[in-house]
Order: sequence, then structure tokens, then C-alpha cells
Amino acid sequence: MPHSALTGSRLSRRAVLRLSALLAVGSVLAACAPAAEPTPTPAPAKPAAQPTPTPAAAKPAQPAQPTPTPAAQPKPVAKVPVKGKFQVYLIDDYHPDHNAHVKKTIEEFAKAQGWPIEISPVAAFLAGADIYQKLLAVVQAGDPPDLMIHGLSVRQLHQLGIGEPVDDIVKDLVNKYGKVMPGSEASLFHEGKWWGVPFYGRTGGYWARRDVFAKHGIDIDKDLETWDQVREACLKVSDPANKMWGWGMTVNRSGDGESLVWNIIWHWGGALTDESGQIVTLYSPETVAGIKWLAEVYLDKKWEKMLPPGVNSWTDPSNNEAFLAGTIAFTSNAGTLYAKAVFDKVPFWQEIKVLSVPYGPIRKRFQGASSNNFYLFKGVKNRDAAVALIQHMMSPEQQRPLWKVSQGYVIPPFRKMWDDPIVREDENNRRFEPIAWTEPPFRGVAHRGPLSAAADAVSRDNVATDMMGQILKGKPVEQAVKEAHDRCVKIFKEFGLKGE
Repeated sequence: MPHSALTGSRLSRRAVLRLSALLAVGSVLAACAPAAEPTPTPAPAKPAAQPTPTPAAAKPAQPAQPTPTPAAQPKPVAKVPVKGKFQVYLIDDYHPDHNAHVKKTIEEFAKAQGWPIEISPVAAFLAGADIYQKLLAVVQAGDPPDLMIHGLSVRQLHQLGIGEPVDDIVKDLVNKYGKVMPGSEASLFHEGKWWGVPFYGRTGGYWARRDVFAKHGIDIDKDLETWDQVREACLKVSDPANKMWGWGMTVNRSGDGESLVWNIIWHWGGALTDESGQIVTLYSPETVAGIKWLAEVYLDKKWEKMLPPGVNSWTDPSNNEAFLAGTIAFTSNAGTLYAKAVFDKVPFWQEIKVLSVPYGPIRKRFQGASSNNFYLFKGVKNRDAAVALIQHMMSPEQQRPLWKVSQGYVIPPFRKMWDDPIVREDENNRRFEPIAWTEPPFRGVAHRGPLSAAADAVSRDNVATDMMGQILKGKPVEQAVKEAHDRCVKIFKEFGLKGE
């Protein structure tokens, strides 16, 4: 099991303050954002460098089932009393219909139990937000939520001393439904204990319009293997006069932007740290080469035709909107993009395909899957009720409608659930399966070291996209990379790590 690089280290006062304001980035590779992933994801947790199998060849698309299946009525269960209101903090994901379904399912269970309930939405992407500070405050005030559903970093919760172990819940679910997805296990199992319960896995990565590329003789499963191929293909399919741009990705401050920049760094051979997780290694010839390649995309006139207008002012919802409007052919996103297309009956939904991350010069793929999870906090007043709700939400009767509402986005975090026909009928689920079950899981921004709060802080502070922002303003690449490296060293030292 991965262990935090912070184990046994002494945090500076500045690091403690930073921890109170950190956000989870888990599988930033699967951004919705990751992650990540990751974190992220948490995204996942992020993986050891290991080539991931190319997704399975496409099978004929199954008929669309965009109308959500009503949540199964709760089976009669023993009533669990609650003290006061049952409080839930619920992630506000990038698929409104998914959010509405989860909220309704929770409310129906609470009604059947006779609980008064209060559900508070929490943003999916929280860069710069103070979610951990707020959680620390409510725990210290003796008023934590009874349950939270999100992609929080358990290392942040553990360092702040506000997380509650959930070993009993996870072990019970493993006995019923099999092994936990590797990225989720890496993210949630820390120092010998489970600190979160996987709720649903998340597809994410790179998405292509098969029909758009096919019109130009490009096979998305054979001809988008490398980043150079992707760049050339995106230019080839671009037709601004008819509102079609190939390269639908930003390096602006956002989860998707961070994901893109880090993916280029890794696939050119760069990394945030060495294997110990103590030493920052960002400033390297490999990182510089990768960032020069990426900078060319946005600065060289050769590629201008493939860039959507205003791409570098995009935030996380922007590429979703552009893709679903049919104006971009290739992008990076969580599977919410595809699930929303299915749900809304977007005419080309069957042409949207998830791909493995392209190869860079080192011919390895760094990718994985994250999950959104259930969290309990110290001082929780209604733990038994929270456990009862978690068990209800994880039952096949409740998971199946969720797989339908969020087709191609929500995937099971437990192995045995993957055998369900509802999961297997969607081609993108099958294409993503080898990515979700990559062993060992990729560790995201923490690569090459173990997961750590310091690496999370680098993501939280948007170091990668800030670096790209300076380059787009004219700063030389080597200088910008060196300054980003120095910034990371400072962050690592604040967390009691060597840094250099």
C-alpha cells in the first residue's frame, strides 16, 4: 500500500495553514475538472509508470438509454434514529442530471427512514477554495456533516486530524462486491486504514469524435497513438469556417488545463519528484522539451487554425459546452461529457469515444481512474445512519440506475460489479476498463514518488497552468519551468520535505 511521504515529518506553521485551505485534486488526469484524478482523483491516485493496454476495439454501439431509470424503492430496513437533522455535503458534479439523481436517491432513503435531512452542494473543482478550512472549522466546532460525497484527499484530512476511519464499511463492501479499483485503493487506504468509501468510479481522459476524424481518413484507434499524431490530426480536421476546431483543450487555470500540462510533462519523461517523493525534479531537459512542444500549440502560427476562439480563457465547463455543441473534435475531460451527451440525446453521442492517453517520446502511458467517495469526520453524530445510507447507495438496486443516468461516466469501484450487463453494454465502459484496472495505479502529480500532501498542494496551487500562463505572455520556457520548479521546492519545504 502506498504511504504518505509525510509520515514522521514535521510540518511548518505555514504548511499547517496551507493544509487548512487545500483542495483535493486526486486524479487531475480525469478532470471534470479530473483526474486525476489521479486526483487526482482523487484521482486517482496516480500510478507507477506502466503502459496501459489500448482500449478494446469498438463494438457496435448499443441503443441509447438516456432516460434515467427511477431509483428502486428502498427495501424495508430497520429504522436507524438520528439526532437532529441528517446533514450531507454533496459534490456538485458536471452532470446536472446525475446530481439530481443522487440527491433524490438520498432524499428518498431519508424519507423512508423518517429523517429530517439537509443536503448542501459542494463544487466539483475547488482550486483555490477553502473547503478544508471549512471542514476543519465545523469539526472543531463539534458540528461536522454526517456524510460527505466528494473526491477529497484523505492525506489532507489525516494531516488535519479530522477524518474518520471507515475500515468496517469498506471491508463489508469488499466481501460483497470484490476488490476495490486500484486508483481508489491508492487514494483512500492510508497508513493501514481506509479513510473513505468508494461510491462510484469515474471515466475520464481523452475523447474524440470518431465521425469527424473518419471523414478525413483518420482512425482514432490507430492514428492518434502519439501526441505528434494527435496534433497533426487535429489540424487536419479543423474547419473554422464551419465552426469545427480539432484541438479543444486549454492550458488556462482549471482542472482540465492542469491535467493537460502534467500529461505532457510525464509523457516527455519529466516528473515532479524523484522516487523518494522528497526531492523536486521538475526542472529537467525532459520537462523543458515537453513544455516547448505544448507552447508551440498555442504560440506557433502553424497550429492557429485548430484552436477554438478564446481557448485560453476557458474554464472547466467550457470544453464540455463546445464539445456538446459539436464544435470541437478532441478534448480531455471526465466522462461527464459523454454521459451528458447520452442523457440529452446529442445526435452524435454514439461517435464520442474515450481513448488512452497518447504516447510521448518515452512510449509509456501514465493514466488511471479516480472515484468520488463517502467520507466521515471526527465527532460525527449519526454514524450508524451514515453507514446505513452508504450501504443503501452501494446496493446493486441503487447502483444500476446511477450507471444508467451517468452512462459512460460512472463505473463501479468494485470488481464484481463490472460483470453487470448494464455496465458492459456501453462501449466506452469497455474501452475504459483496462485503464481503470491498471496495476500498479498511477500516482498523478506525485509521480515518481508516493502520494503526499505536498504534491497535492502543487496541484491545488495550479503551478502547471500558472507556468503556462507566463509562457503565453512571453516568458522563455526554460525560465518559466525553473521558476515553477523553485515554487514547488518551496512548497515541499513547507511540508517538512527536503525539496532539493
